[in-house]
Amino acid sequence: MLRRIKAEQLQVGMFVARLGGPWRARAFRRSRFLVTSEDQVGEIRSSGVEEVWIDILKGRNAPTPQAATSPWETEDPEPAPAAANSLQAEFGLARELLQSGKSVIGSMFADVRMGRALEVSGALLLVDSASQSLSRHSQALIALARLKARDDYSYMHAFAVCALMVAVGRTMELPPEEVRDLGLAGLLHDIGKLTLPEAVLHKPTSRRPGEDEEIKRHPSAGYRILNEARLNANIVLDVCVHHHERVDGRGYPFGLVGRELSVHARIAAICDTYDSLTSSRPGHQQWSPARAMEYMAVRVDTLFDSRVFKAFTRTVGIYPLGTVLRLRSNRLAVVCAQHESEPLRPRVMAFHSVSASSALTPEVIDLSVSDDTVVAFEDPADWGYTDEQLLAIYAGQGQAGTAPAAAMAMPAA
Repeated sequence: MLRRIKAEQLQVGMFVARLGGPWRARAFRRSRFLVTSEDQVGEIRSSGVEEVWIDILKGRNAPTPQAATSPWETEDPEPAPAAANSLQAEFGLARELLQSGKSVIGSMFADVRMGRALEVSGALLLVDSASQSLSRHSQALIALARLKARDDYSYMHAFAVCALMVAVGRTMELPPEEVRDLGLAGLLHDIGKLTLPEAVLHKPTSRRPGEDEEIKRHPSAGYRILNEARLNANIVLDVCVHHHERVDGRGYPFGLVGRELSVHARIAAICDTYDSLTSSRPGHQQWSPARAMEYMAVRVDTLFDSRVFKAFTRTVGIYPLGTVLRLRSNRLAVVCAQHESEPLRPRVMAFHSVSASSALTPEVIDLSVSDDTVVAFEDPADWGYTDEQLLAIYAGQGQAGTAPAAAMAMPAA
């Protein structure tokens, strides 16, 4: 995602991917870097640079001109806007964004662990990039962010919750600045866990009572970190300290009830729980999206707010993208698109015959107009399929009988 601009257009917050000019090797030690000060901008402009290539996934974008005026404002090919953008195309962009996001979140968390000042400018750029991805395709980033490796959980859980909270905030038609703060809150909601011992945080077996109490202190620890960083964002602070509260008062750290919780904390509780349930992490085997939705649905008005959960359901679907369903025709199918008006009859791709116990040539079926119906949801692992293989099937990247996981897997740590 590179864009070529004039040097005069360069601003703080942009990520320089390439500099144009024969002097560049002498003038700058690094050819790829984030512009963090006006001094850097001045140095680049005064050194004879004529053009700069910026990476808009890693830094701030230049304002889009109202009309094409010159070759300096030519951008690399970008995806078609909003609904016109294909799932396959957006998966490619989302994968790049997740790789960049892992680096940004990792650096931010490392600063906190080392006692350095918390810097959130990169995090805000990440929130903006996530929001742009969701505008192009409402499901791709959310589906891909769920496919995280166990050792990436801390970083990618933060990004997944960020994307979910932005998406739900938009579904609820909250103001844009409020939605942006929700995204930042998603990235930082678990920052207090950085104060916990690794042995407790990543313990693969059941924790002892004392260790549970340590874990339950992380919201308050996170609040202190954000307060000491003088992060003046009430939504971010509120979500950090209250994302484990529950509407019936059974949450922590304060046991708040119902209307004592802000809508932002209620959104965070649902998004955090959903991603935790659908992720592989120490002490937990990941659940299918449909199983997680079923679990949460029966706990509405006890653990989760009903109004927010309805918005969450509209956002990810009753059968979220990537859910494996058994059809009446005795085939397995993976959800590849949803119908807002008929959430129980999504568009699916059949890929496996249950009766023959063998892969099928993938076939798209729109259940809203088909005689076939959903019988149950299934765990793909029970049938020998990985999430990455399913992704390759419903994103149009491979065949059911192949194992394209290597091509579709998340970036390595």
